[in-house]
Amino acid sequence: MVEILDKILLSKNAANEFYKCYNGEFKKWLLGVLPEIEDCKKLAQDNPWHIYNCLDHILHSVDEMARLSLECPISVRRMLVYVMLLHDMGKPQCKSRRFSKLYGREVDSFFSHNKASVSIARRVLPVFGFDSKSTKIMLTLIENHDVFMTVSLKEYAKPHHKILDSAYLDGLIDALAKESGIDGVKAMQYLLWVGEADNLAQNPDMTAKPLQMLEKMNEMLEGK
Repeated sequence: MVEILDKILLSKNAANEFYKCYNGEFKKWLLGVLPEIEDCKKLAQDNPWHIYNCLDHILHSVDEMARLSLECPISVRRMLVYVMLLHDMGKPQCKSRRFSKLYGREVDSFFSHNKASVSIARRVLPVFGFDSKSTKIMLTLIENHDVFMTVSLKEYAKPHHKILDSAYLDGLIDALAKESGIDGVKAMQYLLWVGEADNLAQNPDMTAKPLQMLEKMNEMLEGK
């Protein structure tokens, strides 16, 4: 069954392929391993940043990662598409409603969902055949996948946001190296792909500035 899931996640259209296969023995097996799938499917994500329910957002982010990582070795691609499969899996248990002054209405929020997703990933990654080295990298990427939400380019600075500069990037690279156990620049490249795949599976009306910031960060990384 893992081979079927691999094929879905590495396909050119994970969302289509997933729903074609999501029945019978495969569905029974997957929900036995990852029952959170159904909770994600039911989670509408009532927030201006999102245009998909949580599961569809996850699957579209998998599509984007499969494309971004196309030139990587298959072992790396497999690792990264599973990161996207799991990066928001903890959202349903973290959902809260709050009034947003920015949007003038109540919205869904998912504080600390990265940590909840890490807990789920730690449970299921051995079932999906990942060794301890890969698991450490993947948990680091899932834990940090939303770090870009609090970083801005200087020209778009927001209160309480960090400004993207060389010192910030160097600090993040060092932290990723310690957490992941691999070269920090490589870990940073993986995390940038995670951030890009995540944003490309959100509301395009909201993501222009974050994607611009990620592009700038990638340019800075190339000089490392």
